[in-house]
Amino acid sequence: MLAAPLFPSRAQTAPAVSVPPSLRDSTTRPPLWQGPVARALLVPTLLLTAGALTTHRVEALESDEELREEIREHMGRPTTTLDNQLRYLPGAVTLGLGLAGVPGRHKPVDQLLLAALAFTLNDAVTSNLKKLTQVQRPDGSDFHSFPSQHTSLAFASATFLHKEYGGRSVWYSVGGYSLAAATGGIRMAKDVHWFSDVLAGAGVGILSTQAAYWLYPLVTKPLRKVLGNRALVVPSYQQGAIGATAVMAW
Repeated sequence: MLAAPLFPSRAQTAPAVSVPPSLRDSTTRPPLWQGPVARALLVPTLLLTAGALTTHRVEALESDEELREEIREHMGRPTTTLDNQLRYLPGAVTLGLGLAGVPGRHKPVDQLLLAALAFTLNDAVTSNLKKLTQVQRPDGSDFHSFPSQHTSLAFASATFLHKEYGGRSVWYSVGGYSLAAATGGIRMAKDVHWFSDVLAGAGVGILSTQAAYWLYPLVTKPLRKVLGNRALVVPSYQQGAIGATAVMAW
């Protein structure tokens, strides 16, 4: 005769419990510091922080004077104006490739507007940081040294090239950032900027273009929803005021 068990077997399967979608998503979602936003902010934040810690206002890292002495010892003070052209070159290459029909991340018109937004943000942030920090230049000419505006614009321009064409070939990115680094090097060699100015300028430049790519859809989407592709928004920065001009084609 078979006897029924007095207690249920532990091997019995427990009933399935439904997990809310929010909890399921949280288990598969990567940590915040591993997300795309954190990765995009990591390098410019490190550069800007290193520049701030090295500048004469803080001097937590005493490298400005030492590096300046090394440059003065091993090279003369150049009189070239090449840095004035190099800062724009990566951006000019980007727009030139778009106009030549080389497919980038955006169409040529959007590339132009993205560049305008990035350079507007860059000019606004860099100019106001110079006014706030009041760091004297190595040559003593004025107190608008931190951060380097030439370097900042050069890295904003290089990041623009990287975002539009870096996916096609890594050499676009290498070339753009090499030109930006050369711009910062020339500014130091000319004794108009400290190393901290160049570091911070690079950070601000990268952040400016990154911010432009984040803001651009938010700026253009509402207007284009009403007017379609007939509306363009061109940002501007004049005398400390940021504005925008809507351009419409009928």
